[in-house]
Amino acid sequence: MVEKDVSQSSLTAVRVQRMSLVDELEGQIDSLLEALVCQRVFTRDDREEVLCQPGPRARVRKVLDILECKGEEAANLFFSVRSHQQLSQNAAHTSYTEYNKLQQKHKDVLRRRSESMLFYNSRHGEKILLSEHYVNLLLVDGHQALEFKRHEVLAFGLKRLSLQHKSGVQRKIAPAELFSKPNGKRPVKKVLVTGVAGIGKTVLVQKMLFDFGGNKEHLTFDFVIHMSFRDLNLINKPTNFRELVLRKNKHLSKELDHIFTNDDQLLIILDGFDEFRHYRSCDTDVFVTEPEEDAEVKEILGSLLQGELLPNASVMLTSRPTAITHIPVGCIDRYVLIAGFTLTEVQDFFLRYFQDAAVADRMFSMVSANELMLTLCYIPAFCYIVCCILNESKDLCGESPKTMTDIYVQYLVALLHSHAQPRTDTCPEDQGQAKIKQLSEIVIKLGRLAYRKLMEHQTLFYGSDKDLAGLEGCSLVSTFLDKTVAQEPGCTEEVFSFAHLTVQEFFAALYCAVTDEPLPDAIQYSENQNNEHLDLFSRFLSGIFSDRNSNFLLRQVGLCCQEEKVLMYRRKIITDLTTLCENGAHILNCLHCLFEQQDPSMVTETLPESLRVNVSDETLSQMDHNAIKYFFTITENKVLSELDLTGTKVNADSLRDIQPFLHRCQKLWLGWTNIGDDELEALCTAIRVRKKVKELWLEGNRVSHRGLLSLADLTPNPLQTIVLIWNNLNETESASVCGQDSIAVNFTDEELWEEWGKWVFKRCEVSSNEKLLAVLHKVCNMSTDCLELQWAKTFYSQLSQLIKRRIECCTEDDMCKKLQRFLLNL
Repeated sequence: MVEKDVSQSSLTAVRVQRMSLVDELEGQIDSLLEALVCQRVFTRDDREEVLCQPGPRARVRKVLDILECKGEEAANLFFSVRSHQQLSQNAAHTSYTEYNKLQQKHKDVLRRRSESMLFYNSRHGEKILLSEHYVNLLLVDGHQALEFKRHEVLAFGLKRLSLQHKSGVQRKIAPAELFSKPNGKRPVKKVLVTGVAGIGKTVLVQKMLFDFGGNKEHLTFDFVIHMSFRDLNLINKPTNFRELVLRKNKHLSKELDHIFTNDDQLLIILDGFDEFRHYRSCDTDVFVTEPEEDAEVKEILGSLLQGELLPNASVMLTSRPTAITHIPVGCIDRYVLIAGFTLTEVQDFFLRYFQDAAVADRMFSMVSANELMLTLCYIPAFCYIVCCILNESKDLCGESPKTMTDIYVQYLVALLHSHAQPRTDTCPEDQGQAKIKQLSEIVIKLGRLAYRKLMEHQTLFYGSDKDLAGLEGCSLVSTFLDKTVAQEPGCTEEVFSFAHLTVQEFFAALYCAVTDEPLPDAIQYSENQNNEHLDLFSRFLSGIFSDRNSNFLLRQVGLCCQEEKVLMYRRKIITDLTTLCENGAHILNCLHCLFEQQDPSMVTETLPESLRVNVSDETLSQMDHNAIKYFFTITENKVLSELDLTGTKVNADSLRDIQPFLHRCQKLWLGWTNIGDDELEALCTAIRVRKKVKELWLEGNRVSHRGLLSLADLTPNPLQTIVLIWNNLNETESASVCGQDSIAVNFTDEELWEEWGKWVFKRCEVSSNEKLLAVLHKVCNMSTDCLELQWAKTFYSQLSQLIKRRIECCTEDDMCKKLQRFLLNL
C-alpha cells in the first residue's frame, strides 16, 4: 500500500500519488465507493457519476477528481476509509490463511482415519491399506432401489443381472458425479446411496473420505463431516448439531462458525440410516434452524435432511433399501444404487485378496464353476467370505458347496480350526481338540446373542447387555462382532453388532438348531402374517438341519443338532409346501428352505399331484431361480396347474431358462413383469416345444403388435385364453392377428373378468400385508367405464372388506397406515 507522507496535506497526496492510487485501488473501487458514501464523503449523485465510468481504473480516476473538488477534509476522510479497508482486508487474509490451514489439518485427520480397511477376521498387527485393497463398486443412477421390498441379501441377484441387460436405461456413474446432475446444469444437494447388506456402502464412504483427505479434485468441498448412525444411536438426550460435529472433530471448534456460514462448501455424510434406532421418526414437523439449537437427534437430522438446518449444505445419506421409505418425502435430489461388483471386479478382488496371480486365478476358476458361489461374489461381503473359505481351508471341504448354508458352515468350521491350531508342532493333538470344544462353546454364546436380538429386531447391542457376558477375551468373537467405542461426557460406551446381517442370522439359526431353544412361532406359515425378516434365518435353519451339514458340524466341531427338532422342522417344510401348493399363497421362501435341505425324498410322495406355484412380486435373483428349478426338477411327475411369475421382472434369458418345465404348466401368469416383444417371442418358443400351456396372463406389460404376431399360431390351441390388458395394444390389432376370441386386450367379457376378479381376490386373501399392497397397487387402476360393471363393484367391495379386516389385525403401525391410506383411495 502506498503510504501518505505525513508532511503532505491529504489533498496534495491525492494529486502526487494519483498514478499509484489508481494501480492500488482498481481491484477494490466498488467497496471503497460504498464506504465513501456511508461516511458521507460522497453523495449518491457522486456515486452515480463514478459508476457511469467505463471501467475500474476510470472509476478510480473519477473518485480522485471529485475529491480534489471537495477539498482537504474530504481527502482526509478518503485516506482514513482507505486505511480501514486495508486493515479489514489484511484481517480477512489472515483468517483465510487460518481457514486453509485448518482445512488441510481436517483432511489429514480424515485420511488417517480412513486409510486402513477392517475385514471381519483382521488381527492385531495387520494393516490392510484401502489404497491397495479397494475394488471399484458399480454405482447406478436412478430410483430402482425403491423397489427393494424384500430381504436385502435376496434382492440382489436379478438386480445384478438386469443392470447388465438394461445398461441403456440405467446409467452407470462415478463417485465424482454424485453431486452433479447428468445434464450438468446444477449440482444436487441431497444424495441417497442405497444397497443391500454387504454391498459396500460404508466402504464407499471410507473411499470418499480417503480421497478427500488426499486432495482428490472430484470432491470440491471445503470440509466433509462424517457421522455414523451407530454413533448417533448412543445419544439419548437433547443436543445440537454443533455438538454432534465436535464429538469427533474438536479440532474444528475455532472455525466451526465460519464453516457453517459457508455451508454451500460443506458436505455432510450420514452413514447407515437403516441402523438409526429412530429412523422411522425423521419425517418430523419439529425443526431446528440454527446449529446451536438444542433438540432430539432425530429432529436435528430431520431438519438437516429437509433443508431447514444448513440449507445450502450437501448431504450424502447411505441406507439399506428396507428403511428408505422413512426418509422425508421430497428431500432427496438423487437416488443412487450400489450394485456391487461386476465380474471384472470380482476377479480384481480375488487378486488383491490372495496377493498372488496364480493362486487368485486358480481360486477364481474354482468359484466360477459353482453358480451359487459366483452369484454371491457380486456382493462384496459375500466375496470376502468365499475368499476366506478358500484361504483358510486351502480348498473346498469335500463336496463343492451347493447352498448358502454350505458356504457359511464351511466358513465357520475353517475359522474354528484356524483359531484352534497349536502354535508349535510339539503340541499334542488333543490340545487342539480341547481348543475346538472351547471355541464351540463361544459359538453357542454368540448364537444366543444373535438369536435373541434377531427375535427383537435388533442389530445393535450395548456392552452392558447381559447376553454379551462371557464373550470377552476370545479372538474368535472379534472375527464376527464389530465393536464401536462411543464417547459420552464422563464415560465411554461400547456398542456391538455382527459384522454382517447374514452372519447374525446364521448364528441365530445355528443356536436354535443345536440347543433346547424351541422353534420360533414366527417361522410357522400363517396367512396375513408378514415375517419376511426371518426368511433367511429359516433357510439357514433348514440347511443346518440337512444331513450333510448336521453331520459335518458334529464331525468337525462337535455341534449336534437335536434329532427331534430336525424331524419336526422337516415335517413343517412338507406341511407348508402342501398348503402353499394347494392354496396358491407365496411359496418362494419355502422353496429356498427345501433347496437348503437338498433331499428330494422329502416331497416326492407327499405333495398333491397338481401344484400351484406362486413366486409373484419378487425381483427374482439367480439364487431364487436355482431354488425354483430345483423344486421343479424333484417334482417332475406332477402337474403345474398354475405358475405365477407376476411382478418378478423375468427377462428373455429367464424364460428360456424355465423352458424345460413349461410342458407341465397349464396356467402361466406374467403380469407386470416388464415383458416386451422380445421376451414374449422367447416365451412363445418355449410354449411351442410341448404345447401344454392353456392360459397366458400378461396384463400390465409393454407388448405391442409385433409381439402379438408371435402368438398367432398358438391360438386357439394350446392357448385358449390370452390376457393382454394394459399393454400397448387395442381390440382391432388382436382381431387382425388371430381372428379368435382367445385374446383379450380390454375389459369387455364380463364373465371372463369376473373369473379374473375371483382369482385376484383369492391371491389377496392368502398374501401377507406387504404382498397384498403390492397386488393392490397393480390391479386397482381400472377405467371408469369398467367400474360400472357388476363384477368390478363386487371385486372392490370384497377388497375393501379384506383391507378392513387386515387393519384390525395389523400390529405394525407403519403397515397399518399404508393399508388405511390405500383404503381411503379405493
